[in-house]
Amino acid sequence: MSQPPQPAEKPVEPSRAWWPIAVAAGVALLVVIGAVVVSNLRQGYSAGQADAVRACEDAYGAQAASGEAQPTIQAGDVYSAADWRDYYGLLRQQGALDSPVADLPDDQVAALDDAADALAAEGRDHVTVVWWLSSEEHLVCEVDVEGDRAVADSVALHPLEAPEVPETAGE
Repeated sequence: MSQPPQPAEKPVEPSRAWWPIAVAAGVALLVVIGAVVVSNLRQGYSAGQADAVRACEDAYGAQAASGEAQPTIQAGDVYSAADWRDYYGLLRQQGALDSPVADLPDDQVAALDDAADALAAEGRDHVTVVWWLSSEEHLVCEVDVEGDRAVADSVALHPLEAPEVPETAGE
């Protein structure tokens, strides 16, 4: 006679005590990676640019003193005087300029480059901070920098618009 079927052995389930540890380690890794990315992004600012951003944030915060709610800053870019081509690219992308930088007359390009070089030679800069606000609008803050410090009384906030192009010798 045949033997009655033997009950199958229940598989031994592995302990799942490692799951919380693995999840915690994964979260910790993401936090560390995020901190490294943010740190690397901020390392690109010079001390003068960082102070300019602080001065702009202070000026923007001071506008809220009237009691009405102010749109929050969602993102931003920082341009030194030497970064004028990148800034003009943003202006073109946002429709504030009709023609690309490549279409600017050579004398205007030279004037913008010369102005940036002159500021740098004097240990100065003109920093432009462009913010994207929660109101889905851009806001621009311009501030002069001397050495590593923003010049507090030079801070100017305005909407995103085409800047004045320096006059050239021929005009």
